Amino acid sequence: MSIRSFIAIEIPDGVKRALGRMQERLRSADVKMRWMDTRVIHLTTKFLGDVAEADIPKICEVMKQSSAGYAPMALGVAGLGAFPPKGAPRVLWAGITGDVEPLGKLVAEMDDQIADAVGIQPEHRRFHPHLTIGRVKSTRNIEGLQEMMRKNASAAFGAFQADAITLYMSELTRQGAIHTPMANVSFEG
Repeated sequence: MSIRSFIAIEIPDGVKRALGRMQERLRSADVKMRWMDTRVIHLTTKFLGDVAEADIPKICEVMKQSSAGYAPMALGVAGLGAFPPKGAPRVLWAGITGDVEPLGKLVAEMDDQIADAVGIQPEHRRFHPHLTIGRVKSTRNIEGLQEMMRKNASAAFGAFQADAITLYMSELTRQGAIHTPMANVSFEG
């Protein structure tokens, strides 16, 4: 049996509420979007996809080994952007600030170790820490959304201390994804 899974950092409720208020402002642009449920917004560090159930303990061990030398990280959520960065946006995101250098180093180490442990290929793109807040479904009225994004490009949503990474199971349902924590590893360095 395989389990659809990913590794992420939890986001505090205050930051999620601030992101929800921004989503409400951006809704006025009247663009057809699938807005992320703020209750499940998280900072993905590694999307694993379908993983054999037997590989879950190996992934947990890699998480422990990778994060052992890292202290909690001071992170902030600020700024808005889109993927792709030019042209019509497909994904809207809020940026991550603060200790992004050690976070990127942790992600790269974990990525390589997971590849060695269970054969999941490392990411070839540079890690760009962000929180997905919505996905564009139609480009009708997209200029209005882009203008609102520019006006709010430097918005700040709060800061927090990331002190752990969590392995989640992700079940896709008609009502949206259900994320269930399977393992949590603290930064103790």
